Amino acid sequence: MSDEHRDPGMRHPAPADPRYALARAVAWECAHHGWRVESQTDVNAVLVKGHRTSHLLHLVLSLMTFGLWVPVWIFLALANRDVRMSLYVDQYGNILQA
Repeated sequence: MSDEHRDPGMRHPAPADPRYALARAVAWECAHHGWRVESQTDVNAVLVKGHRTSHLLHLVLSLMTFGLWVPVWIFLALANRDVRMSLYVDQYGNILQA
């Protein structure tokens, strides 16, 4: 779209804008690798991946099986931990992973 047809009240990020680059990197990771955004600012983002354990469901299953389900519950609680990735923009506009 040419500049004369743009709404003057809207802010359109320039391709070199570091915030725009970070937003594209976050969108890529979320769409292609299953990450979720935990927090994001103009220059950094924290992404998280993993499944949460439904402790209420496992409590009910443990009670129904008279405690036989407890080892499965412990294993799933340890295996389903969240993994976090931090992305940030350096002073040159590069997206880096911490």
